[in-house]
Amino acid sequence: MTLALIAGSGNLPVEILISCRDRNLVVVGFEGQTTPDLHPEMVLFPLGSIGKVLEYLREQEVTDIIFGGALRRPSWSELQLDKTGTQWLKKLGWKALKGDNDLLSGILDLLKHEGFNILKPSDVLDDLLAASGCLTIVQPNEQDLADIGRGADILKVLSLNDIGQSIVVQQGLVLGVEAIEGTAALIQRCDLLKRQGGGGVLVKIAKINQDQRIDLPTIGRETINQISQAGFAGIAVSAGTTQILDFHTVIKQANDLGVFVVGV
Repeated sequence: MTLALIAGSGNLPVEILISCRDRNLVVVGFEGQTTPDLHPEMVLFPLGSIGKVLEYLREQEVTDIIFGGALRRPSWSELQLDKTGTQWLKKLGWKALKGDNDLLSGILDLLKHEGFNILKPSDVLDDLLAASGCLTIVQPNEQDLADIGRGADILKVLSLNDIGQSIVVQQGLVLGVEAIEGTAALIQRCDLLKRQGGGGVLVKIAKINQDQRIDLPTIGRETINQISQAGFAGIAVSAGTTQILDFHTVIKQANDLGVFVVGV
């Protein structure tokens, strides 16, 4: 059996490659999306060239596919749709115009219809998904817990419309909600808006009906650094549905920097 890693940017593809180094593996990336030097034998395709990707996967006798890393949603002008890509767009219908979860879930269903088995990153990586409770020695205070609850409630409402996985709340005030810019830009933006008096929590939660196979909320070492540099108190993530990359290193780093990490 051959496994194909469909890779985006970030550290998750690297961790998957390390975990699967003893497996029969091929790596597929997309121009302008995937880290170019991720793997020496990686094959890059224009985004939208679905027919060419499927042809390559079949040539390599791929049976299983796993997605890892961030894929930026392109504008319509960036897509280089081939015949199969155009057919898939028609099959996706309204999903292509909705949020990321609907679109990506639809794409995975089409791949499954083509005969491929879709794996989750957690199928090949131990300790990837956050556990419940406080994961650090550093603990949230009462205001932090209130901010976590407020942020989680707001995200649940927003997720009904497939909008955002992250929010920053400080002293009960919403400083920012994640949109297309991503978590790093959200934290940077909220750093400029933070109030005096300390506190502030990044709440990152999977959407209602989130597809577990792709685009789960993710934090890593850079997230911890960004929260610390912004002067916020900590991070709350959805237990069982948020990926923590390089878990033990991230938790040690959070403790060293005085940042709490909580699974809710």
